[in-house]
Amino acid sequence: MDVTIKDIITTSISIASLALSGYALWVVQFRHGRLKMTQPTLVCLKREDPSMRPKIFLRPLLYTTGSKVRVVQNMYLNVRQDYGTHTFDFWGHTESGKLTLGSGLFVGSTGVASDHHFNPREGLENFVYGGGNYLIEVFATIVGRHKPEKLTELTFTVPNEQAAELVQIPRRALFLYWNARTRSYDGNVEIQPPA
Repeated sequence: MDVTIKDIITTSISIASLALSGYALWVVQFRHGRLKMTQPTLVCLKREDPSMRPKIFLRPLLYTTGSKVRVVQNMYLNVRQDYGTHTFDFWGHTESGKLTLGSGLFVGSTGVASDHHFNPREGLENFVYGGGNYLIEVFATIVGRHKPEKLTELTFTVPNEQAAELVQIPRRALFLYWNARTRSYDGNVEIQPPA
């Protein structure tokens, strides 16, 4: 059996083509990728009118690193402040400009940008937005997975003067805008319009 250089090159190219085709099939058909979240441009601390329940909403882009769609079953926040850690697990998001109860969200590689609203369950009506350092951890539960995935951590400081306004005047909201230059959030207290 006489093997020539031409046969070796042809066989090598065929094997490389088969491997590349297998990799492309895996990427397109089987690879789910990870669910990711961009740095939210806006984070808001407020109370809902008229119930006065605490609410946190933020506006990020959710996307996947793979070509397959991921389905977010639920999202929640762990809010750590000087006074303790609280879970905000009642989730809603905007859909076509309308706030809907979060019970599933399709997220593909092109992403989904919307406002995500979080309230605590009953029993935290006396929650206070106190002054000091905050750490908010954003978690998502994905269909088919048992353990929630942490998407990001947000850190910021609420000055005592702004915290006092939030506590004393119910219709005040603290809007925290991402500052790309300082890589931190700048807070501004604003009046909420009545419901």
